[in-house]
Amino acid sequence: IGEFDFIKAKAQLAVQMNANLPNITDKALVILVDAYHPLLFLYHKESGKKTIPVTLTLDDQNRILVISGPNAGGKTVTMKTIGLNQLMLQSGLLVPVSAVSQMGIFKQLFIHIGDTQNLQFELSTYSSHLIHMKHFMENANGKTLFFIDELGSGSDPNLGGAFAEVIMEELSRRRSFGVVTTHYLNLKVMANHTQGIINGAMQFDEVNLLPMYKLIVGKPGSSYTFAIAERIGLPQHLINRARKLVDDDHFKLDRLLNRTEQDLQHLEKEKKE
Repeated sequence: IGEFDFIKAKAQLAVQMNANLPNITDKALVILVDAYHPLLFLYHKESGKKTIPVTLTLDDQNRILVISGPNAGGKTVTMKTIGLNQLMLQSGLLVPVSAVSQMGIFKQLFIHIGDTQNLQFELSTYSSHLIHMKHFMENANGKTLFFIDELGSGSDPNLGGAFAEVIMEELSRRRSFGVVTTHYLNLKVMANHTQGIINGAMQFDEVNLLPMYKLIVGKPGSSYTFAIAERIGLPQHLINRARKLVDDDHFKLDRLLNRTEQDLQHLEKEKKE
């Protein structure tokens, strides 16, 4: 009776999530079409809100996705969408993705999300972060799927960014698959010229200061640091002072990313019209 009850519960959950059985392959592969965060989908379904799906491909050519963009823009939710769907599939559950999606089976799922400091073992946020990354680098292989939220955070941005780049290089060298979220400029640049690593950006409505929660694969995202500061009304002289303290090339590149994203949004809008 317990087994039948379990099967019925799985079926009821699948119906509630509009879940499907994707095409399952024995290769390390993630091709998601219209994938939804299962918990967010159920929550929005009750409240009548729309949930934005995720579409992406991780294969032999593009194994690691680096997601950038503003805070509260959906980077971590997007990463969790991929991870939860993979974990659910490997647990024998149907998943809220299009039936044309393709999903492989990974032997290892490595996850590092949130602040993992441990006072009991005298581990700071960054020490704990590095211990987890050490485990990832020592054990990752071609059948590993990893998820790292804010790689290299918890330390000096320049030093943390350098270590983050080295960590990502090693995980790529080991042919592992994964998703990384970041604000670090050097990781965006690295993803742009390193084989096997690809950029992704969360769209942001700069005019209304609202995240759009839509992933665009193939380009890095702006953090919209100064745009957000201006829109919320910080004194202009403080913003100008902050701009002077930022490396000029860094500021120009972030502004270029900002403009590129807005131009893409205008093009999309014109196509729809």
